[in-house]
Amino acid sequence: MNLLKLSREDVLARAEERGYTAQEVEPCFIRALEGSLWEVDVDSPAYPKPRTGWAVPSAEAKPSEAPPRGPGTEMKKLLSMIGITASPNCSCNAFARQMDAWGPDECAKPERMAEILTRLEDQAKGRNLPFVRFGAEQVVKLAIRRARKTARP
Repeated sequence: MNLLKLSREDVLARAEERGYTAQEVEPCFIRALEGSLWEVDVDSPAYPKPRTGWAVPSAEAKPSEAPPRGPGTEMKKLLSMIGITASPNCSCNAFARQMDAWGPDECAKPERMAEILTRLEDQAKGRNLPFVRFGAEQVVKLAIRRARKTARP
């Protein structure tokens, strides 16, 4: 166990940069110290290490590995068709992976759909892009349909 004193905010920011959710990295926090410092186990499987093939394709990646599939991946493809793309360190990538993990059925649930649309609206505002909720909902529904079609049996 390799313990370091780190601020919670820094670890969570690193997690977001690397595509992890706060819930995924929570187990690496051992105990709270003074101020915002925590004792963090950086050897823990929960510590947000760079993921293979995330920012830069890994030399270890096998060519036979299938690309990720799911509603988030499909939504990124659809948005890229109209010129909206995510940079390698954008939190949009982590959210797309989260949508892929949820799968089409979970993303189609009303509470998830609301969460996804709120996220899209926030991103649109941050990029000074117009946002039409109905249109965004149609894009998400199309991404879900496409994910269902491409799902492995």
